Amino acid sequence: MTDEDPLGWDTTTVADAYRDRDMRLAEQLIFPAVLRRLAGRAGPGRLALDVGCGTGAVAARLADAGEWAVQGLDPSAGMLRIARADRPHPSVTYRRFDGRGLDWLADGSADAAVCCLVYCTDPDDGRLAALTAEIRRVLRPGAPYLLADLNPAATGVPFSTLRHGEPGAVYADGDTVPTLLRLRDGRTMTSTTYHRSLDRYRRFLTDAGFPPPAVELPTLPARAPNSPAETRTAPYMILATHA
Repeated sequence: MTDEDPLGWDTTTVADAYRDRDMRLAEQLIFPAVLRRLAGRAGPGRLALDVGCGTGAVAARLADAGEWAVQGLDPSAGMLRIARADRPHPSVTYRRFDGRGLDWLADGSADAAVCCLVYCTDPDDGRLAALTAEIRRVLRPGAPYLLADLNPAATGVPFSTLRHGEPGAVYADGDTVPTLLRLRDGRTMTSTTYHRSLDRYRRFLTDAGFPPPAVELPTLPARAPNSPAETRTAPYMILATHA
């Protein structure tokens, strides 16, 4: 596979490729921030949702970090197949859903929700608005919602493991963005993401009834004059709010 071969997200081919993705930046920048913001909230019987869990990387870490009962949810059967094979955990249940509704969950029945690198993969604003409203519905009052995604201010920046957008290009809300992802063996794959401004993300949340989010833009420390781009610009953003 090369960066000449664009792939859609909800296919067996991309699930198998995503299994081999170089996740170092997400592991260094997203996962610690999510776990830090949920520290002290876990406990027996408390439910955390990993919405759009993909291959289960965040769901497994949530289960390892505390006494969470975790539901990992994803529309892709291929991603869930890999999650069950690679990251089984006695406290994690993986479930397929339609990307919009959480109808098996009662109002106020979840104690936390995270959604990592999901909104950028969906072209349908209506589906994302419905999903955001459903997450708000199922969270108990005060429960945190952490939405991590690509930083829309970083399009075209060549990070060490990814680049979303062409250098110098300007994207508007809803535009298709070619996204280059590095695999662990050094090859690359290109898939499609969809640009949305930070204001659009905020509106998804506030329209669903969440308070305006706090925004975190994590970077890595610079260790040399030629340090990679992720020491100067945040590849990802983390929006933190609560029900």
